[in-house]
Amino acid sequence: MMQKRYKNEKSGPETLTVFKKRYTMKNILFTLGILILFSSCDDYFETKLTNERTSEQLLENPNYVRGLLTYAYRSIPTSYDTFGADFLDSSTDNALSNNLSGSMNKMVEIEGYWTAVSNPINSWQSRYDDLKHVNLFIELGLDENMLYFKSDLVRNEAYQNRLKGEAYFLRAWIHFDLLRRYGGVDSNGELLGIPLITSALDINVDDLNLSRNSYADCVQQIIEDIDTALAAGLLDKYEGNGDDFGINNLGRPTTIACKALKSRVVLYAASPAFATASFTEAAEAAYEVIEMIGTTLPTDVYDVQNISAKFYNNDQNDELIMRRGSGNQNGNNGLERNHFPPGDGLKGAGRCNPSQNLVDAFPMANGYPITDPASGYNENDMYVNRDPRFYMTVIHNNQSFKNQTVETFEGGNNMPSESNNVTIEQATRTGYYLRKWISSKSNLVVGNVVNDQHYHALFRKVEVFLNFAEAANEAFGPDDASLGMSARQAIAEVRKRAGIDPADLYLATINSKEAMRALIKNERRIELCFEGHRFFDLRRWEDNLNTPIAGVTITKNNDGSFNYERKNVVTPSYKAYMNYGPLPFNELLKTENITQNQGW
Repeated sequence: MMQKRYKNEKSGPETLTVFKKRYTMKNILFTLGILILFSSCDDYFETKLTNERTSEQLLENPNYVRGLLTYAYRSIPTSYDTFGADFLDSSTDNALSNNLSGSMNKMVEIEGYWTAVSNPINSWQSRYDDLKHVNLFIELGLDENMLYFKSDLVRNEAYQNRLKGEAYFLRAWIHFDLLRRYGGVDSNGELLGIPLITSALDINVDDLNLSRNSYADCVQQIIEDIDTALAAGLLDKYEGNGDDFGINNLGRPTTIACKALKSRVVLYAASPAFATASFTEAAEAAYEVIEMIGTTLPTDVYDVQNISAKFYNNDQNDELIMRRGSGNQNGNNGLERNHFPPGDGLKGAGRCNPSQNLVDAFPMANGYPITDPASGYNENDMYVNRDPRFYMTVIHNNQSFKNQTVETFEGGNNMPSESNNVTIEQATRTGYYLRKWISSKSNLVVGNVVNDQHYHALFRKVEVFLNFAEAANEAFGPDDASLGMSARQAIAEVRKRAGIDPADLYLATINSKEAMRALIKNERRIELCFEGHRFFDLRRWEDNLNTPIAGVTITKNNDGSFNYERKNVVTPSYKAYMNYGPLPFNELLKTENITQNQGW
């Protein structure tokens, strides 16, 4: 079947005429009104929208045309817990949610809940709407007659080139976001991606007769857009006080962000579930980023004494390649309201409950996994001398948090009890609460409510090292450094920066591709947990989706010691075909050209 990308090379007045035929004045005004709403925190819109302007005036006004691009930035989340106030990790073996009626829990626990009709990760409609706005901006906003600074043509050219880089990056990101959710083997046995849209078409208005492009074609288009963005006018870093390229533009894509996206895209394409690129290509793409950011990871990211990661709430930390903020300049406390432990002095909903599986995945501080006799692990004192990242990720029983000792033992302050008004609905199902991403500066106690700023890191430097380690190991084995670094060296950087014993004697024992693969997967799991990766990692690896999710029941003895009894909380009910997600059922009704992924 012949595939289409629906490219449209027209620009300028002719494109405007086509656009006006496609949309009524009412639709234009509605769209631009929404743009103003979405850009309330931006400086793009200074003129109020009124009904006195014609469609021609609106679409020839640089401020409004630029707003089309602003609108599409909504495709980049500003928080990680955007699945009904749950993390995507809560649909994996990393965690459970105590919201039993939430969609993440239903995906895990209720067989037949996740369908083409009921899909908690469905973003089809909103992402194609974003594509429409990006493509329209490319057709109108990059036209040579569109002047953003009429009195300074040199500045105008540089600024328009930056906008071009942003637009092509956003189109690449949106296509990738759709591809990772909907790419898969269809009912005819073909590995397909999504319909590629590279012109200003509206899937709700235009009769497109859409069909899915091949997975390989989708990857190719994404990389082409990234390359176009790189050749446009983006910087390696925004800094200084300038309006157009100063630090106030943090959160916009850079050349490094473009290459980080390419690294992720090619790694996914090389993975067993897709196998349309080589791991050599993926390793090369990741190393291009490493050459820009340096071959050593920043060592000041983790504050071990204060048990925090500085990049959680610091937008200028060197760990962040690209981030988006949430809340106004004073921040908010939504994450804390949802995920602080319940109980006196904290008052959170305790929503995210990390699993015992995830706890067990963290090695000891000497780098050995807890299953290795050389680790020194003690099941009766399981939280002592663990990888420092553990304490920055999980709140466990008897841990100090916000100047109080957390009690997740039966009847403790942070578990149901007659004395503390904690309900079953607030209590942890696994024995643990979430530490990562939540701010200890925030406060929820009435009369002393405190907010803090939060950042969604779209890319972190450590991910690039993990991407490289995985790809290089698969392509060359653990120790081949022909690209400038070996998989072992990359993973050593990740562990050293995390605070693992610098000697890392365990890493020295890894002497096969298979053993290194297991270590890299585990490092990726613990380093990137609650960042939306594991849901897609398990599927692209074709790993087991139905590992029983465990927790722990804790009882306190009279002498103050604790007994820990492991328990199986949930066994997921995923099917093998769920490695690939379903296309929305209503989209299949619109055209016979779109085929569904197998099993759905």
